Amino acid sequence: MILVLVSPRQRGIDLAAALPDRLEKCVVLTGGPVPAGAEQAAETVTVTPYRTEDIVEAGLRLAQRHPISRVVSFAEADVLAAATLREQLQLPGQHPASAQAYRDKGLMRRYTADAGLPAPRWWLVERASQVRAFAGRHGWPVVVKPRSSSGSVGVHVLHSEADLARLPAELPGHLVEQLVEGEVVHVDGLIVEGRPVFALPAAYTELGCLAHWADRGSGSYLLGRDHPWYRPLVEELWRVVAALPGDGTLLLHAEFFVAEGRRPVLCEIASRLPGHPIPPMINRALGVDLRHTWLRIAAGLPVDLDRLTEAAANPVPVANYGLPPGWVAWPPYPANRPRSAPGGCTTSCHSPSPARCGTRPATRNASPVTSCSPGPSPRRTTPSWTNGYAGPPSCSKNRCAGSGPTTTTTRRGRPPAPGPWPP
Repeated sequence: MILVLVSPRQRGIDLAAALPDRLEKCVVLTGGPVPAGAEQAAETVTVTPYRTEDIVEAGLRLAQRHPISRVVSFAEADVLAAATLREQLQLPGQHPASAQAYRDKGLMRRYTADAGLPAPRWWLVERASQVRAFAGRHGWPVVVKPRSSSGSVGVHVLHSEADLARLPAELPGHLVEQLVEGEVVHVDGLIVEGRPVFALPAAYTELGCLAHWADRGSGSYLLGRDHPWYRPLVEELWRVVAALPGDGTLLLHAEFFVAEGRRPVLCEIASRLPGHPIPPMINRALGVDLRHTWLRIAAGLPVDLDRLTEAAANPVPVANYGLPPGWVAWPPYPANRPRSAPGGCTTSCHSPSPARCGTRPATRNASPVTSCSPGPSPRRTTPSWTNGYAGPPSCSKNRCAGSGPTTTTTRRGRPPAPGPWPP
């Protein structure tokens, strides 16, 4: 029996499409709403709040009623819970030592430093005064962020003492490090039983993962194999994976700092599905649904890995772009349904509440997403690109239409002890 953990952010997954031949042999644990196909599972349980300890408790109760053989998770919210369940039920897959290393940025830095990988100077901190001491020793600017978070939540770039004054005095569970100069890129990959299946480097547009600070849209575009960053990024991803503990089967989302003449420097890495809107871009590039594919792999079901490797070797040139909530007024459209747009683009609405999608004007919690592949140039009169916005970078600035995106830069064991401050 397969236990599938579905966080609220992954509610859109269609379990019936992913497991048409095995759904009756699944039990589903969700934070709600219940995903499509869950009604065909052997049992579905909703857990609120969707916290690690509650997920583990509910999962262990399910294991008393069903012979669980695999645990599958997708999101940052349930990676540690899934690992804990595997350990307690003695199941294959990622266990807590590995899950913690891919979540705790302090552990991540220690493992990669022990492996000799490049990294900025960093300290573990609990108070603003420690950040001040770090900057006094290593200089401004610095980055302060929680050790365990995702989506750039709680990240602060500080350029001076005045910036530090805006932070609270107490910063429990934080890390401070030197700001690394260069562009931030992401690499999404898959390794199965120790075999690297694919790695897809991509460059962010504009502010990238920090665009939400300015309430602006962001996206990314895949780098071609001839791009000078491509090979160094792929090689560095596998070096990082080798440095961290793991069972050999992981879905990966990593971010690196890159600059000309310098080896890529890890920003952070996670063992989970990448955040929206990256998955639709990967789906288009590989010709598969990444969530469905990962579900089957993590469940121990057959997947054509050679096909994935071949598709990643020559991916379709694809870009994605997510518009921030409230920017664009969309015409009425069924919730969570892709809408066609010129230029080979697909735009979808990403919202915590499906009912919010397709409203006019767009609500603060609905974010339309565009994924592009080659096609005719988009027309500026398309409703998708209105409200004073000059057009999504994924379809214009980075030449989603025609020849594809440009290559110019735009912008095992026991984990080590946390250690003293500073490390």
